Amino acid sequence: MLQRFLVLFVVLLGGNSLPAQAEIDYTPLAIRLADYGRLTMSWDIDGLLDLTVPELFEFVPQEVLRTQMEGLRSDEDMDVRLHNFTVDRIGEAITLHDRTYVPVTCHHNITFKLKSAAYRDAAFADRMLRMLEKSYPQVDFDPNNHAIEVMVAKSMFAIRASENEDWFFVEYRPENAALMDLLVPPSVREQLK
Repeated sequence: MLQRFLVLFVVLLGGNSLPAQAEIDYTPLAIRLADYGRLTMSWDIDGLLDLTVPELFEFVPQEVLRTQMEGLRSDEDMDVRLHNFTVDRIGEAITLHDRTYVPVTCHHNITFKLKSAAYRDAAFADRMLRMLEKSYPQVDFDPNNHAIEVMVAKSMFAIRASENEDWFFVEYRPENAALMDLLVPPSVREQLK
């Protein structure tokens, strides 16, 4: 009786987890991440969209994302420079139904150089600092150079549709959890915590 209970317990326990994972070669992923970092620092919007998980565009039109990204550098009174892209961690891969998911954490800096007299006004700079501090944990102001430095931490998933496909990326933001459920199954996200 005890043996049957143990066998049933093991079978039920195994049914709630993902199958054993095969080893993967992380080199192609590292190369794609290097491309992603280079494109981020040069703010190559089309290149970044090309590395974005294509399924995302079924829910958010590519043109909407392009417009949002273009908005970051559209203010003539401010020079925006992205730099110091660093991959902090490439997590363990999980394969489910031939798709492979890998969590990635990275960070980069953004420097906002205030160019116009209106933007260099102390009241404007203070408002901008407070606004940025609500979204980013590390924000510094250099009043001598009229520059605001922000460290942006990112959590992403690298996704490969099959073993012979390229890696694509989608940024994970808690406020977009419903959208993330459509791209990364919750069972995968649970395993990767």
